[in-house]
Amino acid sequence: MKNISTKSIYVAWAIALLATISVVLALTISHWFFVAVIFFVIWYEVFSSKVLRCPNCNRSYSLIKLTYALRHPYQCNCGNRIEIRKENKYE
Repeated sequence: MKNISTKSIYVAWAIALLATISVVLALTISHWFFVAVIFFVIWYEVFSSKVLRCPNCNRSYSLIKLTYALRHPYQCNCGNRIEIRKENKYE
């Protein structure tokens, strides 16, 4: 069974955080930081379109719903449960 890993969810949150920081820097320091905003937004869209999907029906889900699924059972519209695989350091 295919799963979504916790590492991929954390990477998506890191990309979203970098995009947010770039927006703040672009509005306060220099408009050149909008180049970084564009880069991070494109990176997030590509990453989420490939990784943050239901493993069963390939439907795209938001990062907030998948973060909720880390600790709570979450069911996709296809009827299957979305499993979040916890990363183990020793594997």
